[in-house]
Amino acid sequence: MQLKTALIIGMMTQKLSQLSNVPSAQRTYMQSLSLAQLFGEGAFQDTSVLIIQKTDLLRLTLAANNTAESLLVGILITALNNFQGVITDEDSEPITDENNQPITYDNSEAFEFLQMISWKAFFSTLDNQRYINHQIIVNIYTQL
Repeated sequence: MQLKTALIIGMMTQKLSQLSNVPSAQRTYMQSLSLAQLFGEGAFQDTSVLIIQKTDLLRLTLAANNTAESLLVGILITALNNFQGVITDEDSEPITDENNQPITYDNSEAFEFLQMISWKAFFSTLDNQRYINHQIIVNIYTQL
């Protein structure tokens, strides 16, 4: 039986920003995300277009006809890499601690208006196919 990967996205928008009552002078530690951080190094925009290079999207299998879902997942995984992940060496191998556990990072509180959190994966079955489901929670903060 082939194991496939699926992604579930949870969207939560807050009516009142946690930052709206904090003067901007006190929020200088918060960062805005760059275009490259969300869409990859080759992303480009002008007044009328946004260009995203498929080769910059993490875990995307390149094809001439990628589905909209696979492209969205590639964008989300690329963006999530700025928020949480495992520290790797130059060969993309996880760096481990003295207990042989991968060393992780969490920058989910570092950015001003967007937060992404990855939950643990779980297995499910749909139409006799086994899937690994990954959930990504996206919090978008707005100022009032």
